[in-house]
Amino acid sequence: MSSNVIKTPFPRLITGISLGSFGYNLALITPLAFLLTVKLAMLDPANVTKNFSIIGLTTGIVGILSQYLAGVISDRTTWKLGRRRPWILIGSIGGAAALYGIGAAKSFTIVLLFWALAKLLFSFMSTAITALIPDQVPENKRGTASGIYGLVSPLAIMVGINLMFILNSWSIERKFLILGLICVVFAIITCVLIKEERVDYQQERGKNDSLTFGEKMSRIYPSPRKYPYFTFGVLTRFFMAIAYTAASFTSVYYLERFHVSQQDLAGIVSTSMNITIPILAVASIIGGGLSDKFGRQKPFVFLAAVVTAVGILGYGFAPSIGFSYVCGSIISLGFGMFLAVDIALMSRVLPHPEDAAKDMGIVNIANDIGQSLANAAASPIVAAGGYPLFFGVLAIFGILAGIIVKPIPELEIKEPNNIEIAQ
Repeated sequence: MSSNVIKTPFPRLITGISLGSFGYNLALITPLAFLLTVKLAMLDPANVTKNFSIIGLTTGIVGILSQYLAGVISDRTTWKLGRRRPWILIGSIGGAAALYGIGAAKSFTIVLLFWALAKLLFSFMSTAITALIPDQVPENKRGTASGIYGLVSPLAIMVGINLMFILNSWSIERKFLILGLICVVFAIITCVLIKEERVDYQQERGKNDSLTFGEKMSRIYPSPRKYPYFTFGVLTRFFMAIAYTAASFTSVYYLERFHVSQQDLAGIVSTSMNITIPILAVASIIGGGLSDKFGRQKPFVFLAAVVTAVGILGYGFAPSIGFSYVCGSIISLGFGMFLAVDIALMSRVLPHPEDAAKDMGIVNIANDIGQSLANAAASPIVAAGGYPLFFGVLAIFGILAGIIVKPIPELEIKEPNNIEIAQ
């Protein structure tokens, strides 16, 4: 990769990244948190949990392919607009069109097909946005950037849920459409703010035909033997994604555990978001700044894992909706700390700078697989032991996320990202 890449000034860069991420999360995660549940209940009220689990599994399968493909294509894009901006635009426009298809669908099968298409297209947008952090954010500011970036997702969900509550009288088609249009507008603003130019893709170790078979395989997934820190980071994200499925499952949880009506669901989920998101925001912003100040990230991850697990376990035994709000606040406190350092941690253990989007795509794949496996397993686990068992399993994975991060060296250890571990 060319060394003279245009660098966007940090305030402008983080504003552009945040706005793009806001639009993406508003369009893709708001449906998962609320709107898809309503759509599924309209089409087949007797099988909401089963169909939601199928959608979750589909998200993971499509995510495995799309996140990786999007990263590889973005890294190798040599267009005049740069490597990231074209895919931010293309992904947002295509994803918005797919969302409208979901809103207009008359059967679960059509919903599933359009959802898979939306996930595919939005993956190009999200992977390109995430890659801008290792591309252009200085290492000593990545904790701050990670904290701000981590805050955007739950903030977008909160805005999305409140918007759906305000627009409660709108048709489901119009609700999906407005989410997509907002995403496109934010994508355009992001592309105006971010500075990029044409970059030639160059592999640091020479041409493909000079690589051994093992080195070629390492270009697909970095060798765990040579780059173990990257794999430990991926596993940390994977375990935490499984745990945090507790937050994305709340709509179904309220419908089935507390028998909330569809009419009241938007208000309850909105109240939950309005309580928990400010807590997450404070934890994320403060945690990111402290991470940069002390040059440490692992203590934040470990503490975040424990706190998140406690809150998740509380969900399983919550005697009332009010108590569930307290549990959600604890989860938000823990997950906010995790978001504060997550991207910063992964950015500094990327093995190959020229493959930043592809490798960050792998990180996003771990996130998608974790959430999808948890969603897919939800129905049989709940059937076997109820919500206490389901949330208990998620809490265990939260603890594992805090344990698996231990081998990764701290920022103060000045090792290059691509250092090879001695055999």
